Amino acid sequence: MKIKLQTMDPQMKRVLGWDRKTEDEIETEARTLADFFRQVKDKDGRTLYDRFMDDSDVIIANSYVFFNCMAFLKREDFERTIKDGDKVILMRALAGCGAG
Repeated sequence: MKIKLQTMDPQMKRVLGWDRKTEDEIETEARTLADFFRQVKDKDGRTLYDRFMDDSDVIIANSYVFFNCMAFLKREDFERTIKDGDKVILMRALAGCGAG
C-alpha cells in the first residue's frame, strides 16, 4: 500500500532530504502509524519514530503530526491502523504562536 507523506516546512524538508518536493508516496507494509514511522528514514538513515518521539514515546514539543487531517500528540494515537491512501503531514511548531 502507499501512504502519502507531506511537509511544507523547510527544516523538515532538509531532514528528509527533499530539496524540491513537498510530498512523497511511500510504499509500505506497515499496519499502524507507529510501524510506518519506524520504517521511513530521514536523509541520515534515522527513522522518523526516533527523530520525532521523546523517551516517553510522546511527540517532541516542537513537532506536529497530522494523520488524515487530524492532529495528535499522544503515544496511543500512533497505534491507529493505516490503509492505502492515508496521508501523514509533518510540521514544526511556530515560535511565538502560543496563547498568552
